[in-house]
Amino acid sequence: MSNETNHAFGVNFYTGSKATLLNCIREGVKQPYSFVVTPNVDHLAQLQENPALREAYAKARLRLCDSRILQPLLQRLGVHVEEVIPGSDLTMDLLKWADRDRLRVVLIGATEQECTKLRALYPGITLYHHNPPMGFINRPDEVQQALQFVRDNPSELVFYAVGAPRQEILASSIESHERTGMGFCIGASISFATGSIKRAPVWMQNCKLEWLHRMCSEPKRLVRRYAHDALFIVPAFMREKNYRAQKTRPVKQDS
Repeated sequence: MSNETNHAFGVNFYTGSKATLLNCIREGVKQPYSFVVTPNVDHLAQLQENPALREAYAKARLRLCDSRILQPLLQRLGVHVEEVIPGSDLTMDLLKWADRDRLRVVLIGATEQECTKLRALYPGITLYHHNPPMGFINRPDEVQQALQFVRDNPSELVFYAVGAPRQEILASSIESHERTGMGFCIGASISFATGSIKRAPVWMQNCKLEWLHRMCSEPKRLVRRYAHDALFIVPAFMREKNYRAQKTRPVKQDS
């Protein structure tokens, strides 16, 4: 699906529809392992500072625009993303499909209470759950334990729900020859799916205000992050815009 990607901020974005994506996933889960990431403004900022995250992004099969804030900026840069595909929405679609078709799902992250709720909501899913402890990414033995859990439990879907950049680093550490199926870096999507965290009302999502709802819901965690993201994205957008303008500017011919 490389013909449906376009480049900005150092990322090749998927630009197709969600319907096309879901068809790709239905085929992809039968193939050697690959994984999907969901870039937003925070991820773009982290990519500038984190080589391991850049490496993970480079290995991803698809990079979906997760952000209604980011999409119009991409459009102005000539990257015509057909539709925003929030990771939380995609996760819900995948859970419904997995429940209906009685698929297997490996879940890395999320609490036991959330898994209990998930099993009750989607009884058709065979769920394998491993929740690594806080700070696991800095302990090689804990990282290997999580990766081995993914390798040891065959499934169509793997959900990495331990936050960026940890989930992307984990997802990229599984080699294509080690298993089949597709991995998805989903952040807090399980918390939304089970109601542990309440999503913004649809009208706020449509008005591109979901970030405000989340910030008000979790101010201690998100105020500083969103401020950092805002300070990053404005100059980053201007640099991208200027770079593209210079590339398209005709070269003066010597008379």
